[in-house]
Formats: sequence, C-alpha cells, structure tokens
Amino acid sequence: MGKISEKATVAATAVIHEDVVIEEGVVIHDYVVLYPGTVIRRGAEIFDHCILGKLPTSPGSTAKTYSSEHGITEIGEESILCPGAVIYTGTSVGHHTLLGDHCSIREKCRVGNYCIISRLVTVNYETTIGNHTKIMDNAHITGNMTIGNHVFISVLVATTNDNSMGRSEDAADHLAGPVIEDDVTVGAGANILPGVRIGRNAMVGAGAVVTRDVPAGKVVMGVPARVIRDV
Repeated sequence: MGKISEKATVAATAVIHEDVVIEEGVVIHDYVVLYPGTVIRRGAEIFDHCILGKLPTSPGSTAKTYSSEHGITEIGEESILCPGAVIYTGTSVGHHTLLGDHCSIREKCRVGNYCIISRLVTVNYETTIGNHTKIMDNAHITGNMTIGNHVFISVLVATTNDNSMGRSEDAADHLAGPVIEDDVTVGAGANILPGVRIGRNAMVGAGAVVTRDVPAGKVVMGVPARVIRDV
C-alpha cells in the first residue's frame, strides 16, 4: 500500500491509485491522476490535469514492444509539474525541475536536477537528460537519446533515432538516438539525425541539419551542418 503524508495537500478531485507515495509539503491540484508506483517527493507541486505513471499502450500499430515491468515513477523534491504534463511509468524526474504545460515524457526516462522541460516538449522512451539542462517549447527528444549537463536546446528542435524511417521490419532493433554532451547549445529549428554525437561545448546553429558528429568546441551551421569556427 502507498502512503500519503498528513502534511500534503491533495485536491478532492484528484485520482490516487494504490501504491502511491506522497511526501510532506506536496500539493496535488484538481483532476491529477496518479497511477500505481508513483512517488512524489517532499515539496513538489503537481498542477491540474497532470497524469503520472501512465502505462504505454499500443493497438498493435507500433514496432516497439513494451515490457510488463517499469519500476516506479518518481518526481523529485520541490519540482513543479505545470498543467497537463504526462509522465509515463518508470520515469524519474530530479529535484527543483520544472515541467511545462502539456509536456510528455515517456517510459524509463531520467531527467536530472534543476532542469526545465518546457511547454509541449515531447521526450521519448529510455532517454537520459542531465542536470541544469533546458529544453524549450515544442522540441522533440527522440527515444534512446542521451543529453548531458548544462545543455540548452531551443524551440522546435527535432531529433530522430531511425535512419530507415520505419521502412525496415527490424527497425526497432537498430534505434540509435543522438548523444549531446555537456555544455552544448542547439539553436532553434535544428534537426539532429540518428546516432550523431555532438561534442562538449559545441554549438549548433538555428535550422542546421546535423548528419554527422560535431567535434567538441566547434560551431556548425547549414544544411548539411558544417564546421564554421571554434566556439
């Protein structure tokens, strides 16, 4: 069975399933849904219509298969989830992190401390995001991706993990999300293709299409992206 602290504030309209832990100082607003295995740490605030611990589902149209075991869904201390955020099962969010309106984070992801995942950002499955990283509105972070610490990803950035674009029958076995190392900056509207590694402290210009690895400390721009100068 779960445990709800007497020092937590939970709206009467919230739906709290069994095996949920809500620590002291937590505030749960109207129409929040907390599925089994969800843990909300001290001082976090979950705003209206958020859904936590959602199970991934498919009518048979997706190539990816889903495990029956995912682990807990955890929201760290003093973090804030703005209205409509959806966090899937097995995902953990660090402390003092802000999740913007209607963002979505899929199963088995890890989001670090002091991060901002802004409005309408989508983070796909099994992705890791480091500490002090900011991802701005309407960006798409693909599955199986790694993002380091102190990274800034601007609005409308797109990342992908499948070079076959779903045309290969075994595509799900060869997914490779990009790797973005620490201190990288990615400009608005950039596209980062599967398996690309962006080196530490590099900068990707707005609208660039990154088709190959970016060396550390370099600025790349253009279609396809090419090294322009040092940072």
